[in-house]
Amino acid sequence: MFKAIKRCIWLIVVLFLFTSCNELANEEVLSAFQKIGKYENSVVEQQEKLSGLEQKQNQLYDRIMSYGIKRFTKVVQLSKESLELIEERDKHIEKEYKAIQSAKQQINTIKKNIDQLRDENIRRQVNRLVNIAEKRYETYGNLYLHYKELLSLEKELYTLLQNKYVTPEQLQQQINRINEQYKELVSINDQFNEYTEKYNKEKKRLYNVWK
Repeated sequence: MFKAIKRCIWLIVVLFLFTSCNELANEEVLSAFQKIGKYENSVVEQQEKLSGLEQKQNQLYDRIMSYGIKRFTKVVQLSKESLELIEERDKHIEKEYKAIQSAKQQINTIKKNIDQLRDENIRRQVNRLVNIAEKRYETYGNLYLHYKELLSLEKELYTLLQNKYVTPEQLQQQINRINEQYKELVSINDQFNEYTEKYNKEKKRLYNVWK
């Protein structure tokens, strides 16, 4: 009799602990996704600022090209302004990178709790979302490195433009390097955007399953 009661109590304790672990895992995962959402908002904010700075940069570049060597003083002035814009862009890409890294850390938190989620459909959907997120963040790492290299090449160009004795061949060579880097950057950015679209779709599916 007492053994039966003890077994019953032990079973209740085990079930209670199992349920508690499941609930804790659900809370951890939900909290992590909420934090990711905040970090992603910061990413969008930095992307918008970068886009605005890039437009200004392009406008300055067009003006520099229209002046040519005949108005060297003006070219130097605009080149210095361009270098300042590049510094601003660098600050924002670093903020974007930091936000992405913070979001990536939350994915690691989610992975640790997946097996303890109470519902099989939820586990499956979370796994899908995590797989896409990891590919997206890996692509972003490549995007970040290419963007930093682009900034470096642009710095070299605007430094060259302040050299009165620079040759047209030197300038063209640097412009070609920038154009090649930009093509690669666009290709990687397209891939990143595809993963972002997939991530958002899977995230909506997860929330629908979780309801």
